[in-house]
Amino acid sequence: MLSSPARADLEEGFAALAQRITALTEAAYGTTLSDGARGEISHTFRVAVAACTHCDVRSRMFPHALVSLCARAERGESAAFLACARGHLFRGLRDGTQGCPQCQLTVEPSANYTGRRIIRCWSCGKDDRLSERAEQSSYRWEPVLVERSSGRRREIDLPRPAEVQQAEDVRWKPVRDLGEIPDGQETAVLLRHGFRRWQDLYPRRQQILTEQLLDEVQYVASDDRVGDALRLAIIGTTEMAGLLSRWDRFYLKSFESMANHRFNFTTFAAEPNVWGTRASGRGTVLRRVARMLSASDWWSSRVGTPISAAFQDVTQSSSTGSWESPVTVAWGSSERQTLPDGSCDLVLTDPPYHDDVQYEELSLPLRAWAGLPTTAVFGDVAVNPRIAREEPQADLLARIFRECRRTLRADGHLIFSFANRDPRAWIELLGALHNAGYRTAGTEIIHSENESDAAKRNVRACTLDLILDLVPRGSRPVLQHYPGANDGDEASFLSLVSGYVRQVGELPDGWAEKMRTELSEHPFLRPTASRA
Repeated sequence: MLSSPARADLEEGFAALAQRITALTEAAYGTTLSDGARGEISHTFRVAVAACTHCDVRSRMFPHALVSLCARAERGESAAFLACARGHLFRGLRDGTQGCPQCQLTVEPSANYTGRRIIRCWSCGKDDRLSERAEQSSYRWEPVLVERSSGRRREIDLPRPAEVQQAEDVRWKPVRDLGEIPDGQETAVLLRHGFRRWQDLYPRRQQILTEQLLDEVQYVASDDRVGDALRLAIIGTTEMAGLLSRWDRFYLKSFESMANHRFNFTTFAAEPNVWGTRASGRGTVLRRVARMLSASDWWSSRVGTPISAAFQDVTQSSSTGSWESPVTVAWGSSERQTLPDGSCDLVLTDPPYHDDVQYEELSLPLRAWAGLPTTAVFGDVAVNPRIAREEPQADLLARIFRECRRTLRADGHLIFSFANRDPRAWIELLGALHNAGYRTAGTEIIHSENESDAAKRNVRACTLDLILDLVPRGSRPVLQHYPGANDGDEASFLSLVSGYVRQVGELPDGWAEKMRTELSEHPFLRPTASRA
């Protein structure tokens, strides 16, 4: 966190960094728009090219016929870029059957070419899994579209030869080895599709820009705090891995490679301009530093004192809480907190979602870039079928929730959201809360934060969350609250769960088996589909 004097230092360091890399960013991303205005490339779109396992014909493997609209969907414009089944890309319209100008093949904009990660060879008709093609011959990632920006303007277009050369320039020679990708529950998808080392997720241009930015920080940081802030912004951009970052073709924005708590794999990926532009580009250095400065301004205007933070290492037995700073950042295990007994009005937490979110695996690319250990994290509570566990997750959760209860006042609340399609996840959670000494104050059903995300469209994913509100068990009266009537199978499922949640603190014998049976037979879980 930054104190007020460090804000000016951060601005100065950022300006100095921008000056030092101007020539590099111009060489990497400088271009002109279609009207001749000077601008920058904000995204370079690459498609995977691989050979059929039967006839060895190589082709571009676009996931959909509609590759990208030219303007956000809400503007109602029809212009789009389409791809035929042979991999030819052309300008077309978002609606109606059209013919490919190059091969005259009929193109239906709604067509999906890689459903269930299977692609049909246009030459011999053989169906291949994408992973089979990756195993036979490594993917080649070909630049096929660019997004250009100038001021607040942006345009998507076929790349000029000079822009293709920029993307593939032999001068881009990164040197960092980020280490091997381990076999895991979430990393398996990367290994199946030909990625072996963490640097394989990044086009060479993205790698070299990231390396150069990190190297330059040492020359522009006025103190360690500014250097750490700039490094944080730069390393953060690596979540937008240029061969995994998915493009929302309807709303013209990219998503980080770990979106929806999975490593995305797509055959059409968006390589970002690492530095950033004003008009477009999520997660760039420019936008991350701007958010840091905005947060500093908000703090100063609302709180009026400089931002400062104390840091506590709770893994050290001698560590004790320090409350002189308005913010205390602690690292270590949640099983041991430095807060005094009964000191909290509210504990707001984000518990592990059973086996749905493998935090340890998803953090690996960022840890590799930061030079942190990439070995397995000790004490991770998330269930991972590939890792042997010495004690049940419910026992681990109970210890953490018990420590949270110790810090709560008698009238304090523990609040968090939860969603899962696996009855075991709910049973473990409720059992842990019950054994940790809580009772329920209430529940509410809400729409999840990414309910409308492209990855959740037309699949049986969870789009609702259950908010749980719990208090320490005792004689103090509690005004309870529970959700009213809600429509749909998912809301009905969560209402059923809520009936069991309200019994936490008074769970009867046999509740777990009864809950397992009722949830398993609910329509929301039939047929078994994708996880949340």
